[in-house]
Amino acid sequence: MNFTTVDRIRGLVEHIKADARKFGVLSTGEKIAVALVMNRTDWLNEAGWPSVLEAVERLGPEWLAAALQVQRDLE
Repeated sequence: MNFTTVDRIRGLVEHIKADARKFGVLSTGEKIAVALVMNRTDWLNEAGWPSVLEAVERLGPEWLAAALQVQRDLE
């Protein structure tokens, strides 16, 4: 796992926690990662992903592992 990806996702999560209106300007992968870390499936739906599994597949293994690490760190 690339630690810069973990740091990037962690920073994005903190950024969106501070101002959720900025979620819309994130890239597709960033939106998926942030929504999954923050457990916001409604954001996935709003971003056009009809299911969590499709969003996870789009995220890919590296970003999925990094997002999971960020979520675990926040618990």
